[in-house]
Amino acid sequence: MKTASIAILAATAGSLAGQDSLPEMTVLAERRGGSVADLPGWTLADWDASDLSDAAPRTLDELLANEPSFSLYRRQNSLFGNPTSAGVSLRNTGATAASRTLVVLDGIPQNDPFGGWVYWARHDPSTLESVRIVPAARAAVWGNASPAGVVQLSSHSPFEERHLLRVGGGGQGTISGSMAHTLVADDDSLAVSFSAFGMHSDGFYAVPSWQRGTIDRKLAIDSYGADLKLAWRAAPGLTVEPMFSWYEEDRSNGTPLSGNSTEALDFALRVTSDDDGGISWQALAYRQQRRFESVFTAVNAARTAETPSLDQFHVPGTGTGGAFTLQWEPTGPWSLTGGADFRKTDGATNEDAGFVAGNFVRRRQAGGEQSLAGLFVAAGYEASDATRIDASFRADAWELEDGRRIEKSLVNGATLRKDLQPDRDGTEPSFALALSHDLTDDLALGLSAGTSFRLPTLNELHRPFRVRNDLTEANPGLDPERFYSLEGTLDWQASDSVKFDASLFHHWIQDTIANVPITDPAQIAAIFGTLPPGGTGAQRQNVDEARVLGVQAGAEWEPRDEVTVRFDGIWSDTEFTESTTQPLLDGKPFPQAPDLRLIAATDWRVTDSLTFSAGYEYGASQYDDALALRRIPSYTSARIGATWQATEQVQLHARVDNLFDEEIATGLSSDGIRTIAAPRSFWLGAEWKF
Repeated sequence: MKTASIAILAATAGSLAGQDSLPEMTVLAERRGGSVADLPGWTLADWDASDLSDAAPRTLDELLANEPSFSLYRRQNSLFGNPTSAGVSLRNTGATAASRTLVVLDGIPQNDPFGGWVYWARHDPSTLESVRIVPAARAAVWGNASPAGVVQLSSHSPFEERHLLRVGGGGQGTISGSMAHTLVADDDSLAVSFSAFGMHSDGFYAVPSWQRGTIDRKLAIDSYGADLKLAWRAAPGLTVEPMFSWYEEDRSNGTPLSGNSTEALDFALRVTSDDDGGISWQALAYRQQRRFESVFTAVNAARTAETPSLDQFHVPGTGTGGAFTLQWEPTGPWSLTGGADFRKTDGATNEDAGFVAGNFVRRRQAGGEQSLAGLFVAAGYEASDATRIDASFRADAWELEDGRRIEKSLVNGATLRKDLQPDRDGTEPSFALALSHDLTDDLALGLSAGTSFRLPTLNELHRPFRVRNDLTEANPGLDPERFYSLEGTLDWQASDSVKFDASLFHHWIQDTIANVPITDPAQIAAIFGTLPPGGTGAQRQNVDEARVLGVQAGAEWEPRDEVTVRFDGIWSDTEFTESTTQPLLDGKPFPQAPDLRLIAATDWRVTDSLTFSAGYEYGASQYDDALALRRIPSYTSARIGATWQATEQVQLHARVDNLFDEEIATGLSSDGIRTIAAPRSFWLGAEWKF
């Protein structure tokens, strides 16, 4: 394996001054000035610890989905969806299942080192102090993997003594439990935090009853995790935090033989210095290890039998990285944040394919390494009490190396294929400019523009996959994507009880990575050999140009002090605007990208301790494939719930999701088999703080 020498280039990125009640370690981890998050356009949505406690989501993505701009690649939530489809598609930017949104926990990337997806079930909401979604043009300071935005998860303060137990259970045979404890020394010099959780669900049938056969099984899941963190005040203003995290899950994918499992181990060390002179800094180092396994099968037309088709028996991935952030907030109109970060990932898929006469006949190993390093700087200027200007610039150097695909016969050991890819490298800039202006005390405007990039993941470069009889081949020759984003925002407090917010956004994407259908017989033979009966073939390729244009708006009304009504919606138009390698893509929308999503929600605080809630959601139809041939119908879903603060320490939750038991389609394969989301689900939970 070649040792890379990565040139680190200078950069700049926007950050604002101002007062903020968050701990300095959180502000530094989010790479922002103190008050920036309160300005129009700087966040799409945010939740504090109280919001997380009241919502009591089973997995974090259930909460984030209440923001219409947020979705996973498919309509299925992460509890029952395949983890490889759990990448974030913020504002419909997900042309493939790979996430174009970076998810960070206390400044550490949470996107899988190999595939870019996110294991949402491992992030226990009770351990988080806040969650924030940052849009594209405001996220350029993070560089790679953040062209569509950043989801920032922040843990509780390490020196906040707290003890919590949570249990829950409900539909689909789902039960869960978690605990979180923080012990602080009498002199506040030392603290230890420990949390653990577990969940089991019998799941539900992913194939509707009218298509189901005797081979179909429920989507069962078992997941467990634990976190340990120490915090030491080594000197006045200096905090040292070593951290350890473990997570494991096992899933059934709907038939006896198909399924996947994951194991994750994370280690990190964070050092934060908070200086009263206006200068703060944070140093961070981490190591991530992943182990993934997955078995794919082919099911006959009657759905009475299955045959193994691909056994990805060992898909390891590792990520090693670090960051240094320096923040200066002097008295006056200026603020400055700067620093450097790097991340090196490597991984490979080890798999058996070609099932003949009861045995696999071919073994494949495909993988490689990816390295990035960059410098960033962020500046903010208060031109007046009403106007702020922020600029950001960053540069990254990247390298892809040790790319390989080696296939051997399991019959006689002969080498059938040996592709060794040439190492590649390059540099990529990221830039953003933002203006925030208060027209009046009640009306604020924002305008931002930015550009960033995304390297193809190791998964896209090297790992093929199969969904029923539809095959998708990897492509080691993929180039980086380039995003250009423009957004205008408006926040209006129309009256004491009514407020509005709206944004107009446009993303232009060059070299968009998509699962491009292969329709030419010669190409099919060259790439796949043969396709399963009734199946299709696609390959990850760069599409010349694509775009996402949309409008997002929301309104909140408090007709009475105890009643809040909220309406949110997003309309977006996605399009592959130019595709020279596959002209059939021209003018087609992105797969899994509905053009309209509407959410209505209301809360009624009956008493100081009892709150009822209700919500309704609509999603327009969308397509399962890039050629817009397989249409997934629109859906509606309603929910109701209640929260009761039984005592100062005990809170109880109850809710019903998909109240009217609608059949919500999530996928449609080329052979006409539909997959569906969870049916009506009842959930009860209890939380005890002491």
